[in-house]
Parts: sequence; C-alpha cells; structure tokens
Amino acid sequence: MNSDFLKDRRQGLKLNISESEIADAAATSKNKAKAVMAYIIEKGYLPTKFADSFAIASGGATFYRNRLNRYIKEGMTEAEAKDKAMMDFREIAEESQQSSRPDRISQQQASPMGRLLLAFANTPMQYTRLSKRAFQDLIAGRGDRKTNISKIVYYMAVQNLIFNSLQSGLFALGFGDDEEDDEKKEKMYLRTANGMADSILRGLGIGGQAVSVAKNFLMDLYERSGRDRPDYVDSVYKLLQFSPPISSKISRLRQAAYPFDSKKRRQEMIDKGFSIDNPAYESVSKVISATTNLPADRVLLKYKNIETALTEDLQTWQKIAMLLGWPEWQIAGDKKEGEKPKSNRKNKRVQKRTGSRLQSRTSRLQKQ
Repeated sequence: MNSDFLKDRRQGLKLNISESEIADAAATSKNKAKAVMAYIIEKGYLPTKFADSFAIASGGATFYRNRLNRYIKEGMTEAEAKDKAMMDFREIAEESQQSSRPDRISQQQASPMGRLLLAFANTPMQYTRLSKRAFQDLIAGRGDRKTNISKIVYYMAVQNLIFNSLQSGLFALGFGDDEEDDEKKEKMYLRTANGMADSILRGLGIGGQAVSVAKNFLMDLYERSGRDRPDYVDSVYKLLQFSPPISSKISRLRQAAYPFDSKKRRQEMIDKGFSIDNPAYESVSKVISATTNLPADRVLLKYKNIETALTEDLQTWQKIAMLLGWPEWQIAGDKKEGEKPKSNRKNKRVQKRTGSRLQSRTSRLQKQ
C-alpha cells in the first residue's frame, strides 16, 4: 500500500484515461470554475482510489513475497531480489488492472473517436490484448503452453464471469429461497452471460463495440415483442450505447422525466413536499448529474440504500449487500414481490364467496 507505485497511482489518479485527464485538468486549468469542478470530481474518486490500491496490494503481497524468495534462491542479494520482485509486481499490476500509461493504451483509445466511444473500456481491452497475445503465442509455440492456456481461460472466462456475476447480483440467488422464481433465475443468468459477451466485444475495440450495440438492440426488440403493448420506439435508445458517456447522460435525463409522465406520481410529489423520498429530488439529482457530472443521483441512491438497509425488515446478507452498493431491486426484490397485496378483483371474489357462505348459514339458523 505504501510503495511508490501505489502512492503515485492514488495521488495522480492513474487508474484510467478519463480519471487521469480529470486530475490533470484540476492541476493545470486556468479557469477557476472549471478547476474547482474538476477538483470536486477528483475527490469523488477517493473510495475508488483506495479500493483499487487495496485490491492490488492484497493480491500482490503474496506474489511479491514468492518472487522475492525465488530470486534469493537463484543467487540474488536481498536488495536486488526486492527491486526485481517489486518491478515484476508493478508490471503485472499495470498489465492486468486499469492504467493510463501510454504503452498500455491502444491507438483507438487515444484517438478522439476512441475517447468518446471506448470510455470505461480500459480493463476489458487490456484483458482482450492479454488473451490475444497468449493465443498467438500458443499457436506459434512460444512460451509455456500451460501458462498461455491459463491466461486465455482466466481473462476470457473466469475473471469475466466473476465480475459480471457480482455486477448483476447473481450471488443473490444463493441466499434466496429454495423455491426461487425460475423466470427471475433465467433473467439473471441471461444478464450475466450478456454482460460477459459485451466485455469481450468491447475489448476488441470500436468494431466489437458496434457488434455489441447491434446485439443489444436486437435483443431489446425481441424482448419487447413478447409484451402485450410493445413500445419499439424506446429500443432506439439502445443504439446510444455506442458511446457510454452519451448513453449515460441521455438515460439519466429520461429517468428524470419519467415521474412527470404519471398523474399519480405528480400528485405524489405534491403530497410528499420536502420529504427526502420525494421523486422530485431524484429527478433533480439526475439532471444535475447529467449536466454537470456531479454524482448527485449516486449520493441520493446511497442514502436510500443505507436508509432501507437500516429500517426495512431484511435479512443480514441483504443489508450488507445494499450498504455495499447493490440496488434494492436486485437484492430485496423477492421480499417486495412477496408482500404485494392481492388484486382488488381477487379480493372481491373472496369477499363475495365469504358473504354467500355467511348468508346461507344465517338462513339455515333462522329456519331452525
């Protein structure tokens, strides 16, 4: 954690291209308002910076110690072994983690088009390059065959599955009821598999990104075709995923406008007034986030997650997951669905049957 490498990575925000440019803007901008905005955004990455450092340090500790012992056995002095082991640790960390180092960024990523279309794709692109290089070495007979195969399997499948399973909340199925809804299971499996495919495609560059967007667009059309009233116009928004930053901003603006489409939701805003759970606050926070890049909506979401985790009657693992950032609909959805009241029509049928039985019993008692 206290190595020069990780200190520089935290202080300079050398995690990704976007984060690195934010740090540079905060330090060099002559526009005071712009510099202040960049400074605030940079500080917002504080939890990310330390989580990144902890992940690299905890995984790299055993790697460093094993390399150090190996080099000492091979005849190096302890000082030489430490320097060599630290260099190996740094190189493999830069290779397998997000990095803004110029030699770890492709020409596509560095281009103006790549900055717009390949934002937040640094890690999948590095993993794809590692897998591609291992595959080429395997075909050409270079290096150790076992090492090349393990790289391909890990970066293309194992690591990809772990990341997307955690992202989609797939682990929640292991804590849920035994009689889990098959439809929900199928959706979560499909979401995870689709995320894995998208990671691989985005790692291939702009061409792979185009294939990913087309795939998701067609999948959305197919999903909507099974609805009673399919609204195919909304599928067009899937095409905006070609540029993640633009897609994110448009999505936030759409979500901000959603509560105003319903008369019931508009009335709810009026009734709740200045309450923190007023949908109006969520809409305003999304507009702020989309127009200024200040993560106001994420702050509000975190507050709601904490409030729900502390006040709702949830299981311990659900509370922990929500405090760690998973949304309520992924973690506590089953509970909400299980508590839905019966429909009015069903309630009326039950009341009618109950009333008929009481009436017949009353008639028999009167005759007796």
